[in-house]
Amino acid sequence: MSKNEIFIESPTRIDFAGGTLDCWPINAIMGDVTTINVAISIYTRCRLVKRADQKIKITSREMKKTFEFNNLEELKKYEERDFYFFREHISFWSPPFGFELSAESESPVGGGLGGSSSLSVSIFKAFNQLMEKSFDEYETVRFCSGIEAQILKTPTGTQDYFPPLQGGINIIDYRSGWPTVQRLPVKDLGLDQNISVFFTGKSHHSGINNWQVMKKFVDGDSQTIKALELIKEVAQETRQAVLSRDFSQMPHLFKKEYSARMELAESFSSPEIEKLTEIALAHGGEALKICGAGGGGCVFVWSKPEQKARVIKACTSEGFKHLDVHLV
Repeated sequence: MSKNEIFIESPTRIDFAGGTLDCWPINAIMGDVTTINVAISIYTRCRLVKRADQKIKITSREMKKTFEFNNLEELKKYEERDFYFFREHISFWSPPFGFELSAESESPVGGGLGGSSSLSVSIFKAFNQLMEKSFDEYETVRFCSGIEAQILKTPTGTQDYFPPLQGGINIIDYRSGWPTVQRLPVKDLGLDQNISVFFTGKSHHSGINNWQVMKKFVDGDSQTIKALELIKEVAQETRQAVLSRDFSQMPHLFKKEYSARMELAESFSSPEIEKLTEIALAHGGEALKICGAGGGGCVFVWSKPEQKARVIKACTSEGFKHLDVHLV
């Protein structure tokens, strides 16, 4: 592949604990908080090719659409809602040359796996290389979260941008709102044998859910503050369990966090999630963890290795889609 053609592949993630705490100003106000997630083998991909002229061609495989422009200024004026994602990312870079960009994501739309954040990172890394810039990991996270806020018109968190950068288990500590990440390799941990990921069939919208929580928190809603304090406590306990490799605590911690999130909003769950929970727990599952902001999307079931096949069979027989993934 030539220096004028860049290919990037980035993983998505499932989150173990501390979601929503990655949103500013919650993490700045609450002090030292932690979010823990792990990269999984559901990928986003980006191919970027420099052209000799000023023309631009962008292909989205998910939307099954191709957008073509004569130049950058024409692209920046394009107002179709489906194109906002690409327009804001490209406007950030404003390359002085034409190019062809193709993008795809294996994540279900609204799956809660951080698919849009992963694709943001894939595109950012591609332009970073092609334009010979040198943004580091934290600059990439800051800019990508800012670009997504422009797209969504709501505040965004930052946890989803770390797994696509280097994979692994990410322990993201926030101090006064600023993240620092500690990574652990997933090799030899054996967690693949405990985790089964399913798509409920219903999409969610994390931007809206997180904004509702953030507004209540800033407005001083006592129930919201109490629930977030409990989520903070669970995340710290999960952090210790991960660092000590004591994964036997995970089912208890997932259940504890679920209770706290239901205090934040009953919409965190859904009829589909409740049905999947009932089936999984009746067939060997020990706990279910809702991915992202909930309300639908993906979940994963934690079970003993010898029960995993039984869980998968029971859930898929009821129409839930099993995503055959591993930690990366």
